[in-house]
Amino acid sequence: MKNIAVLVGLGVLAFGCTTSIASDDESIKTVDETVTPSCDAGTGLLPTKAGLAVAMANELKRWDAVTDLTRTGSNGIYQVALSAAGLKQCSDMGSTCANTKALLALQDISLWQVINPNTFNPTAYREDLLASFARQQDRINDLKMNNPSQVPAPHKLTKVGGPTNLGSGACGPHWVYKPTSPSGGTYSTPANLANSLYFFGHPNNDFLSFTVTNGNVAVDPFDGDNAPPITSTGSCPTYDLDRVYNPTNSLLGTCCVTIHSLNGALQALPRGGGFIGCRAGVVPTR
Repeated sequence: MKNIAVLVGLGVLAFGCTTSIASDDESIKTVDETVTPSCDAGTGLLPTKAGLAVAMANELKRWDAVTDLTRTGSNGIYQVALSAAGLKQCSDMGSTCANTKALLALQDISLWQVINPNTFNPTAYREDLLASFARQQDRINDLKMNNPSQVPAPHKLTKVGGPTNLGSGACGPHWVYKPTSPSGGTYSTPANLANSLYFFGHPNNDFLSFTVTNGNVAVDPFDGDNAPPITSTGSCPTYDLDRVYNPTNSLLGTCCVTIHSLNGALQALPRGGGFIGCRAGVVPTR
């Protein structure tokens, strides 16, 4: 959960946390050249969107938010959910898309019963996701008219590394993917996949930090949004955004300390879909 400021290599992969896209033949940046991001989570919007990008890469094995997500609701209350096409893609990839659904469930205002809204604001998250469809579609339409060679081709993402810290100044551990054609063939323009990530905040989301090198792509959300934390330490750890993805509830009732330094315990989030949160003032039960 805490950032590592030492450049680490993984085979032929190395990444700096920068919003620019490195070309496949670009040399790896040195520590002095690496751009350090401002990893301020604010009310949790940007890291959560980066976590959603990872979840969709893991489970739907592609980044196509406009196809795979949709607006749902009634009476003026709307949120983003998996579309029929997205649910079919989950099934085709042999997944229930549990992590994607859990991250989308964080749009529910009832989370405030457990997590301080100053730490994570589900309303801001929901409203931004609803607006992000237009950003993504506008980007693709602009490219089709003005730069069609940069339109992302259909693709399949296969995880080849992570979560692991790969770059100086990274906002979180990187998840690394090999892009191919949907049938598994060569994907010649991996850098174009950045244009599929405007829904998730590219190029202004330091927690996303899309990077490409040697044909692989990587993003680096907060530790704990896509798997149990790999860096939690101490008998009563502090979790990023006071939450952790723990669908087995193995951590439920254990002690924690909020990011505002208040003692508490991990509690189930209302309609949290696999997330549990650190609630201040609650006595641990285990």
